[in-house]
Amino acid sequence: MSPLRGLALGLVVCAILACEHAPSVAKEETAATPPYDFLSSYGFFQGELAELVPSENVLPYTVISPLWSDNAAKARFIVLPEGGKIDFDPVETWSFPQGTTIIKTFLFPEDLREPLGPRRIIETRLLVHEGPEWKNYTYIWNEEQTEARKLVAGTFVDISYLDSEGDSFKGTYVIPNTNQCKNCHSNDDRNRPIGPSARQLNTTVERDGRDINQILWLEGLGIFSEVLPDLAEIHALVDPAGSESLDSRARSYLDSNCAHCHRPGGDGGTSGLVLLSSAPSLTSLGLCKKPVAAGSGSGGLLYDIVPGKPEESILLYRMQSLDPQVKMPEIPNLLVDEFGVELIREWILAMEPVDCFAPSE
Repeated sequence: MSPLRGLALGLVVCAILACEHAPSVAKEETAATPPYDFLSSYGFFQGELAELVPSENVLPYTVISPLWSDNAAKARFIVLPEGGKIDFDPVETWSFPQGTTIIKTFLFPEDLREPLGPRRIIETRLLVHEGPEWKNYTYIWNEEQTEARKLVAGTFVDISYLDSEGDSFKGTYVIPNTNQCKNCHSNDDRNRPIGPSARQLNTTVERDGRDINQILWLEGLGIFSEVLPDLAEIHALVDPAGSESLDSRARSYLDSNCAHCHRPGGDGGTSGLVLLSSAPSLTSLGLCKKPVAAGSGSGGLLYDIVPGKPEESILLYRMQSLDPQVKMPEIPNLLVDEFGVELIREWILAMEPVDCFAPSE
């Protein structure tokens, strides 16, 4: 992207997000109750804050297929109220008791090839079940990595790291306005969690020095309100960069990056495009499906997916764009996910060709 195009895009994003320049963090807590002014006031982490070592009641979790966030890595945690139980659901996001906090911290390793090496934390987002609504709060970290301050308006942060090829990258990361969080988290016009679901957490993780199914580990902590079903019978996503079939990897990628909107009840639900990995039909997934109201976002193309022809597919066209009027997903990323674009390109190319223009029988 040219410097002028990048500047223009940045100005558009900043106008949308009501950006502010982030001042340095000076510790002066004024809030007697949550939401606190500073992240450390919650007591979520013990020791040095930037180590992100969870306190006793803070439960780490990981997802199988993460949402692309301009190369940012993420650390995720759940905090339940005392005695609170989760209502398990094999398909949808779990139901959490009032008082639950879901924590997601965005960070960049100095070298993307060494994800466990030195890193810089940029922001921490809290999704708090205040009842009946979930509320979003964002905390921006200081340069010293000793504290994070509550931020309402969005802002830009300069970042640098070595990319997956070992090349030096310098750019900008966008922390969105807290109101923008609802663009992804809205379902049936209500703010809701996205990640904590059986299909995202039904995988093996290392806990307490041993490998164990993540959901079984959580069950062993006594946090579910009922006995769980057989996890082997529950659908799970796969790692889009893993060794599973191309179809399952592509469907998992679309599920985590697009289906929060493109699903029943989501902001993109009226489009008729359902990108859940459990999409009920190929048409709802987009094959030979005409867009409802893509407008200029279609790029003059006629169908969401043309099997065997990625260059004629609106889905891929919008994934490759950084134009705010075209790009998908609509979250304020400043980089195209080249891995995701190539994965979906291969997936469409591998489909058996179909003449979308031929009349249906």
